Amino acid sequence: MSRANRTKLTVFALLTLAAAGVGTPAPAVLALAAVTALIPVADALDREPAPRPARRPAPEREPA
Repeated sequence: MSRANRTKLTVFALLTLAAAGVGTPAPAVLALAAVTALIPVADALDREPAPRPARRPAPEREPA
């Protein structure tokens, strides 16, 4: 996970815990928890796919 997304995850997790501790209504805490849970998903979707293995070169043909 990238450093920026790790920072976002930490901040949102702390915000969620603080909101729950202060007595914020449950829907707001659940919304913060949902956003927090989506950060790793967004990070996984943002990554570049693994490079495909190189194809073997075609066998050389002899001139006819």
